[in-house]
Amino acid sequence: MLESGELDIIFTVDLFNEGIDIPSEDTLLFARPTESLVVFTQQIGRGLRKFVEKNTCVIIDFIGNYRNADIKLTLFDTQKSKNSLGKDFTPIVPAECEIHLETEVINLLEALKKKRSPRKERIFHDYLKVKNNLGRSPTYKEIHLNGSINSKEYKQAFGGYFSFLYEFQELSEQESIVYEQHYRWLNKVEKETMTKSYKKVILQFLLNKGTEEWLKPTPEEVAPYFHQFYMAKNYRKRIDFSSKNTKELWEYDQAKVVKLIAKMPMSKWVDRDELVYFENGKFGMNFSVLEIDQHILHAMTLQICNYKMQWYFERKSGGQLNS
Repeated sequence: MLESGELDIIFTVDLFNEGIDIPSEDTLLFARPTESLVVFTQQIGRGLRKFVEKNTCVIIDFIGNYRNADIKLTLFDTQKSKNSLGKDFTPIVPAECEIHLETEVINLLEALKKKRSPRKERIFHDYLKVKNNLGRSPTYKEIHLNGSINSKEYKQAFGGYFSFLYEFQELSEQESIVYEQHYRWLNKVEKETMTKSYKKVILQFLLNKGTEEWLKPTPEEVAPYFHQFYMAKNYRKRIDFSSKNTKELWEYDQAKVVKLIAKMPMSKWVDRDELVYFENGKFGMNFSVLEIDQHILHAMTLQICNYKMQWYFERKSGGQLNS
């Protein structure tokens, strides 16, 4: 039916990978990721059959199988050896066949080869499972709650979740630009130590003000939110607001809460990186954000903050976050 022109396209799910022979098909569109070289070989093979007036087979990858391209090129290799993919990444094919790689492709393969590691691949495939289940890119907190690997591996292997997304090209073009421009800030939020949750509560207050404004509040402005955050949940109060000094603040005292905020989280945010300042009672970010980037940076920061808060209280409470 393809030969007669009655059909232009056949779209299948888990069919025609093997045991089917349609020599005339000259284009393959991949919409399914696979880790198996065997399955990939079978899929490629559907389009490699000889047919009259068929000189080429076009293969278009929509799903990211190219990420393993340096390995999958071996399916064309007739001489299997450890060095079959040398510096030029060109497999040794039969005499009547040729493979030509553009410079950009060679550069991509070089990059893939350098960063390939079993641990990173395992993390990426776990990420893909969560992404496919949700039908969209998961947030940092969703990866933590739904992934099968420990979410701390993103920080250990990549430096953080957005560093992972950037390395595996899961960010949009504009998101990648924002990541590059504000890497120091995102890295600071990701790696900020948490002996208590105070600093992240201050950041949460800022983020809750909205996408378009990075407000620069005084301790007086933060105090009601800060106090209510800990009073709202018993586990928060028990974990981070039950010392001798903070127990006295269970009954709200504006002046004392303000003093605590100024002494602890706001001053502790300040570091040699000079990304945050706290001077003369004024606290804020010491960097500017382009209007076009505000929404993206806000969303990235919020994701890290939400994840870190979830992870912190889970760890401190033994997973009991119901009260």
